[in-house]
Amino acid sequence: MPGIDPTVVARADELAERFRTALPFRHVAIPDFLDRAFCRRLLDEFPDFEKRHALNEMGEVGGKAVRMDVRELSDGYRALDAYLQTPQFLGFVSRVTGIPDLLYDPDYVGGGTHENRDGQSLDVHVDFNYHPRTRWHRRLNLIVYLNPHWETPWGGALELHSSPWDEARDEVCAFPPAFNSCVIFETSETSWHGFSQIRLPEGQERLSRKSFAIYLYTRERPPEQTAPPHATIYVPEAMPRHLRAGCALDGSDVQDLTRRFSRMRTQLRYLYDRERHFGAQIQALERALDEMRASQRLPLQGYATQPGGALGLWPDQWAGSQLQTRFVPTRAVRKLKLELWSPAQLGLEQSLQIELGGRSYTQALRPGLRTPVEFALPVRAGNEVTLSIRAARTWTPAATGGSDDHRALAYRILGAELEH
Repeated sequence: MPGIDPTVVARADELAERFRTALPFRHVAIPDFLDRAFCRRLLDEFPDFEKRHALNEMGEVGGKAVRMDVRELSDGYRALDAYLQTPQFLGFVSRVTGIPDLLYDPDYVGGGTHENRDGQSLDVHVDFNYHPRTRWHRRLNLIVYLNPHWETPWGGALELHSSPWDEARDEVCAFPPAFNSCVIFETSETSWHGFSQIRLPEGQERLSRKSFAIYLYTRERPPEQTAPPHATIYVPEAMPRHLRAGCALDGSDVQDLTRRFSRMRTQLRYLYDRERHFGAQIQALERALDEMRASQRLPLQGYATQPGGALGLWPDQWAGSQLQTRFVPTRAVRKLKLELWSPAQLGLEQSLQIELGGRSYTQALRPGLRTPVEFALPVRAGNEVTLSIRAARTWTPAATGGSDDHRALAYRILGAELEH
């Protein structure tokens, strides 16, 4: 039956302490992780390397094959998938890592079986931080290695880095991909990791680095650990340390430099294509926002038109720190009446600087109360009037918790009426 080896479960508290105190970031390595017979079954049923599953970010065939369709692989992998969803498994991982309410990913985004061939490496990186479909927070990587015969000089060791951008200060710990060993590590904005190049000796080229990975999520994350959504971020390999001015390059040096430059160019091309895609998205959003702004109007009652819309006003009639709009009465006007409301969350009195028809006013709004105000506005029909309001304070709903609304809001316009 699939499951974590009982001796590992019995050591949960010890493993939790190791995870909590580990450097360069929280992690734990666990040998003999799964029931050994079941782990052997996963190796026996490991899928063949197929080119269609080995496409890189640019759509080119590489040396790494990934199968995220875990439930389609075999009975053994279906049994593993069922086990990974259980309270027993998720509860054990929560106990070790101290992260409650962990969520299994049925899509295995980026996970599943991974097979890396001779010459393959994985540049140091931090992972994408939100599930692309559910928008859950990515919290943990759990990797089980399936290599019954692997020697340290062959490379392929998982490396955890403290600061890969600064080689002089970078602290690294490494774990060889030994059979039935498991590494669990926290994913964050500083959980830099990758693996060294695989260099199999002559006669062993048929071997490959095999592993199974699942990524675990939570619906919420502590605010101090939360960052805007991003894709995987890679750090290209630096120049080989043994190269110095005046040294002669041999064939292996040239091959290594060619590989490094090729990978760097591929990454830059991928980033260029992604930049173009994001640029097109931003342009479309800006056009939509401009159209929304142009169509947004002050909730004005009376005989008047509003050319150009209202800037700084949202469709739900919330205003930001600066609001500006124009209207043209079609009948003579005597007064403008506004009914305003300032949120109690501001905690302090809101102060508004109002420019209306060439005159200036100051208006205070008490938090949580409706405030009716009137302004004399002797204007003839057809004369354009400009209304500008600047607020001293704003409030962001998301900052107080329980909301995904990140707008900076100042007050709400409950009513606006022209008196003719």
